[in-house]
Amino acid sequence: MNHPHPASQLLLGLSVLLAASSRHGMELSLAFLLLAVVAIAASRVHLFLLVRRSRWLLLTMLVLFGWMTPGTPLPGLPGATREGLLLAADNLERFLIALAVVALILKVLPPVRLVAGIRSLLAPLALLNLSRDRIAVRLALTMQEVESSRNGNEVNQPAAGRVLLLPSQALAATDVLFALLSVALLLFAWQA
Repeated sequence: MNHPHPASQLLLGLSVLLAASSRHGMELSLAFLLLAVVAIAASRVHLFLLVRRSRWLLLTMLVLFGWMTPGTPLPGLPGATREGLLLAADNLERFLIALAVVALILKVLPPVRLVAGIRSLLAPLALLNLSRDRIAVRLALTMQEVESSRNGNEVNQPAAGRVLLLPSQALAATDVLFALLSVALLLFAWQA
């Protein structure tokens, strides 16, 4: 089966993120619900791990927006304001949309393909005389360290002695479809 290029998948994910998080009111809530359902169905483990790791940030956002924003006081919640809680809901939905998109990307792209996609997207850095290969290697080594520490394994081989192989893949017809979808989503986000 011909998989889309990892860079195309990353661009589509970023386009979905921009299109969904650029909405307001009911459209934002519907985008959040849709992406949450898709992420729970397709990538439950990644999503729950990301939400669990972000729980204090989520709580902080709720408190800061809900209780520190001036507005109409709510009788049932001392110190909270109606405007503050609405602002908290908007920002929490946007943050959870980002977590859902990241969870889906992590499900679709294994670490090596993720790094290969990021490396491809960093190609314009050559114009600034920056090495995308160095960035990709550092990212891959960091991801290996995190994965090995999460699994309780120690990486005994020094970083200088490791070999990093990134898959090379030509663009295919599915990448054209992904590009068209990305452009359509970006235009949709632009009109918000």
